[in-house]
Formats: sequence, C-alpha cells, structure tokens
Amino acid sequence: MSDDPKRPWYTQLPAKMAAAVVFLVAITTLIGNVMELIDKRRAAAASKPAVVGQATTRTTVPAPIPRTPQSDKLRLQLERIAVENDGSVATTDWRFSVDANGEPLFVFQQDEMDDTVGRNVVLARDTHTMMRLAEGQRASLTIKGWRGSRFRLPGTEPDVTGEGVIASAGAVAPIRVGAASTEAGAFVFYFSATRDD
Repeated sequence: MSDDPKRPWYTQLPAKMAAAVVFLVAITTLIGNVMELIDKRRAAAASKPAVVGQATTRTTVPAPIPRTPQSDKLRLQLERIAVENDGSVATTDWRFSVDANGEPLFVFQQDEMDDTVGRNVVLARDTHTMMRLAEGQRASLTIKGWRGSRFRLPGTEPDVTGEGVIASAGAVAPIRVGAASTEAGAFVFYFSATRDD
C-alpha cells in the first residue's frame, strides 16, 4: 500500500489528506463562483421590464423606437382648367405659376384659352411636379396668372390669383383663380395628387 517499502502507509497519510483538502477547497470555491454568477444573471433579468404571456413563459418587450415624422412624396398634377372667362373678346394667351407655401412648383404657358361653351375646358399637358409633405401636414397652393401681352413689362402684378390647400393624404379641392372683376379672367383649376412610393 505504500510507495516507499521502507516507510509504513500511515506515515504518508497526512500528505494525502492535505492534497484531498486542497482539492475539495478548490471545487467548493469553483461551485460558489458559478452560483454567484447565476444569481447575478437572475438579478439582471429581473430588473428588466418583462411581460408574462403565459404562466410558464416570460418575454421581454423591446423599448419603443422613437417615431420620426415621415414625409409623403406626392406627384401633383394639373388635370384640367375650366375657363369661366378668358379675359378678352377673343381667345387669350395666359401664363400661370403654381407655388406651395411660397416655394415655386412650376410655371406653364397656356395659349388660346377660350370661354366659349364646348371649348372652355383645357387639358393641361406636362404640368406636374413632385413635392414632399410631412405626415399630417398641409400646404397652401397659390396660383397666379398673367394675361399674354406684347406691351406688358416684366415683374408686373398678376392679373388673376387663387389659393387652395393640399393635404399629405393627397386631397385637393378645385381652386378658383380670378380677378376682382370676372371679365378680367376667371378659371377653376383641378389638380390630382398621388403618393409616389
């Protein structure tokens, strides 16, 4: 039983006991450290907000993401113009500008506008633009018109004006554009606004 045949086994017992005690201390220290880590994880998990879906299941709810205001990209299209009075005895050339909240959107020339019944609706071509509106926001559309004349100086006041509103959802009511006197010019503008994703 002994490694050294000259020494009896009971004299080697204290060294083996000491090794066994050191081994047991090391094992208990390791188990204590593992148990402490488990307790720390449980305490950290308990401090987070949790929703109990079922009696046996716990799920955590992620923090809500801050919502940034989205903007709608709209395609604003002038569909047609109904001419109530073209502003002269014969057909009349007009130039119009369309602004949203004071920012220019587009300008176009419309020649030979006529208020004769059956010829008083003008289908506008290539009169569209893209614009952005924040979600829930509205924009004020302003339309100004100048009657064509060779004698007009640049920078003069418009002959006709009108205002309307466009919402982020794309709704636009018909906009009446006219002068103080109907004989100087009166029109109704019909727009469509569609989201462009």
